[in-house]
Order: sequence, then C-alpha cells, then structure tokens
Amino acid sequence: MASCVGEENKVVIKKDWYQSESQVIVSILGKHTSKEDCCVKFDKDEVTIQAKFATGQPYTVHLKLSKNIAPNFSTYRVLSSKLEIRLAKVEEGMWDVLEKTVVKTTKPSSTIQPRNWDKVVKDMTKEEDENDVNTLFKKIYSDGSDEVRKAMNKSFMESGGTVLSTNWRDVGKDKVDIKPPEGMEWKKWDE
Repeated sequence: MASCVGEENKVVIKKDWYQSESQVIVSILGKHTSKEDCCVKFDKDEVTIQAKFATGQPYTVHLKLSKNIAPNFSTYRVLSSKLEIRLAKVEEGMWDVLEKTVVKTTKPSSTIQPRNWDKVVKDMTKEEDENDVNTLFKKIYSDGSDEVRKAMNKSFMESGGTVLSTNWRDVGKDKVDIKPPEGMEWKKWDE
C-alpha cells in the first residue's frame, strides 16, 4: 500500500493496487461521498482522479502509468470504503510497477573535475600494502628461488606456523622445532 499527498488541501491519500492478466485494479482507500463527486479521466498512459472524501475534503491524484491501458474499457466505482478503478490493459501480462519512475539527472558543473576512482583506490591500497607484513612475506616468496620457497613452506608447516625461515640449508637438515612467541605455550589441538 502506498500513500501520497493530494494536491488540494494536502490530504494524505492511501492507495493500493493489484492486477490480473487483463486488468489493473487501483484502490483509493477511504469513504467517498458519491459517484457524482468523483471524476476519473482515463488516457492511454495516465489516469487523473478528482474526488471528495466523505469528510468533504477534495483531492486530486495523477497516475503516470508504466504501461498503456485501453481508456474506453476502463471503469471506476465508489464502494463503501474505497474508490475502485479498473484499468483495462492493452497487452495482457503482468506489470512490474504501476507508475513510471522519473529519474532526474543533473549535469556536473564545469568547475568540478571528474575523479579517477581507480587511481584513488590504487593509491590507498599501495599505502596499506607497503606497511603490511604479509605483503613483505609474499614478495620474498614470489621473488625467491625454489630453495627459498621450499624452506619457507617446510619451516612454516613443521613448526605449526611459529617459524618462517628462508635458509634451506638449516631447514633441510632436520625437522623444524616449534617455537611459540615469548610468554606463550604450545599445546596440541587434541590436548
């Protein structure tokens, strides 16, 4: 259910709509006086409603429809709790929305220069990358020889992530011992 403000007296108007394959039914909710106090004008892509609530407050609603209707086959009626408008569709099928959405575009002023967002992001990530320890290790790993890569992999895996060495001569001899940081104690997962 949507609500809009009527142009006359700034009345809040509650409206709802549903549809079938052949028609769209729009309801203006609220008690109305009579059919004589309601005027609904149908055009191929627009509906204009001028009516009065039972309280005597007049309102006007303009609906700019998202698709065309058949004005000659469209009707309306006043019920006890609403004004019901039946719009006959030109083409059968379901509508995604009742009304067209108007998108306003503004031209940028000539004093504002467009910003190269790719460059901004690149500069921001460059600053972060330079300070990141992981970036340093990635660089050492990618630029290193096969022996450096083997040493880094073996030392990291055998030590449980507590040692990272680039010297294959030291790492290749024996199993790398676990060396937790100072003040920490190493425990196996299942203990």
